[in-house]
Amino acid sequence: MPVQGSISVTTDNVEEVLSLPAPERLTQGLKKVFSKLLEPGQNIRFLREYTTAIERRLKRDPSFAGQGLDDFGKACVSAGMVMTVAGFVSRPQPPTVHFREYQLAQQNALASLYHICVGCDSTERITVAEQILTGGVTARLMPILDHDNWDLRSLSACILITLAADTAYVGCLTIATRGEIAVCLCCVVLRDLERIGDRIENHPTKMLGAVDINEFHAPLAHQQHVLRGVGDFLKPHPPHAVRPRLELLKAKPEVLDYLFDCATMPGLPGYPLSAANAAASDVLAKLVEWPPYLVPGVSTPMDSALKAREWKALSQCLTIVTSREEWMEKVVEVWMNMVEQTHQDIKAMFEEHLEGPPLDEAVESVCQHRGTIRVSALRIIINLTHAAESCGISNADIESFLHIAYAASRKVPSREECQTRDDHLMFVERGAAHGESILGPIALTRLLVVLAQRKALNGIQGLQKPPNGLSSSTCLNHVQHITNPDVIRRFLLIALERVKANTSVGRDRATEAQYDSALPAFTTSAELAVALVAFDTHTKGQYSNEIVGARRELVIALGNASEMALRQKVYLVALSFAYGAVSAAETIPDGEGLDPSIIEKNKRRILQAEEGTRNVYEGSRT
Repeated sequence: MPVQGSISVTTDNVEEVLSLPAPERLTQGLKKVFSKLLEPGQNIRFLREYTTAIERRLKRDPSFAGQGLDDFGKACVSAGMVMTVAGFVSRPQPPTVHFREYQLAQQNALASLYHICVGCDSTERITVAEQILTGGVTARLMPILDHDNWDLRSLSACILITLAADTAYVGCLTIATRGEIAVCLCCVVLRDLERIGDRIENHPTKMLGAVDINEFHAPLAHQQHVLRGVGDFLKPHPPHAVRPRLELLKAKPEVLDYLFDCATMPGLPGYPLSAANAAASDVLAKLVEWPPYLVPGVSTPMDSALKAREWKALSQCLTIVTSREEWMEKVVEVWMNMVEQTHQDIKAMFEEHLEGPPLDEAVESVCQHRGTIRVSALRIIINLTHAAESCGISNADIESFLHIAYAASRKVPSREECQTRDDHLMFVERGAAHGESILGPIALTRLLVVLAQRKALNGIQGLQKPPNGLSSSTCLNHVQHITNPDVIRRFLLIALERVKANTSVGRDRATEAQYDSALPAFTTSAELAVALVAFDTHTKGQYSNEIVGARRELVIALGNASEMALRQKVYLVALSFAYGAVSAAETIPDGEGLDPSIIEKNKRRILQAEEGTRNVYEGSRT
């Protein structure tokens, strides 16, 4: 016997079925619809009409994202939409004359699931994520990432990316699955680039200058979106932990190759380097980054065990990087792919398509992305230098990076010093927001430290031919110029001034109570200062006159970093930095003139941090 008041579901009463009163009657009607959608040999008109109508009702203004589903959306979830869509889109497509219409119905189904994922509030997201996980929906979506139909693979990517923003969902996936999804998403980006390039090349006008750039903005923006999703799948849980990154790279080392390919994607005709390059570079850098609570090169008895454990895992991550074929050239290419295109080139590419303020905004946006690429490449190089021995990095590899670090160490004009449009673009690309002015000298100092440690620095001046394995992006003359003692002396003086200037930036941010951004300013100052001290040690005082004051600046920077952590009530971090400051003060020569009050202040910070740590621990027990 049919349920009293039940309604039949046919192709001719779509609006009537989807307009049933919520929740019971609507849910009942949708269950019938979903069941019929999965029936073998279902009429193509039925599939088209219902999937189109459901998608249209679920689609909402982007401002409603994360605000919660409406009654229709809730009824769809209750009626089993998640599993219905997964089953429908993973079925083989019938080899009939309705092939294209069937794909459109699958496209509507995926779009409907995407709207559900985007619209969910935090509570609803838990329900949907549970259905996706328990129903094995992720595994059904992954093959679609390799579909010939761009819309289907794009929607599948968007659903996975939206889910990846929920750390609980990602945490329920195996390391191998997360790595596999990341690789698949990178392939989506690379395949889409080829598709966009073909569309530009085969545009009906054939004249690139006549191609409307806006036609390709959405797919290019989609690339960036996908690569940010890759970062979410690769992000360690808990944040910044090294061990999960190592496990992921062990399980899926080829993800590095795909990320390098995405980071070095060429600019398209009429469109310079996109934000996708920057997103991929950023993901690469984060895979091999130090935890923010540790300053490489600074060690204290308190955190030596922690640092040793973290460093062992990070060193293994870097070893996987250097085990990939042509790894050094790939790192260099990330940088060269960006610097070979000048601001004038970027402007010329856009001038064919844009006029007025949008042109300036477009060029400035590209410069911001270039800044992300620059600092990502520098951070990768810096971290590699700390593992040079364990990773088997050769002198030629180190020398191949010198020109990058040297270029990044050049003066960056301040906002106030910008006189021309090019000055402003240089500030946008390399200015304080990106931190190149401090990361460049850190990279160059660390490269010099490795060469000095190996007693290879002084011998470079006597080389008659380039060493085997030197990158084609540089030459022996350039390497010899950078490592010339007179050039090194000038650089060291500049580097010490950068430490002081960067510390001053940190103080300015602290004055404005911007403690979260002041902290990295102080830690990078400490990182450069400790690199200068290491260079002094390994060159046995050859450049001591240029490095006088570095040890004092190291103590000051670490002490200020501790203070920023204290103000944010991150007591273990504050304790580590304070111990580092006190330890560094013990090796300062009298001639450096460290104010004794600074040492006492850092000792008080240790006491404050210890007390704060105890209070947090005791509070967690009550």
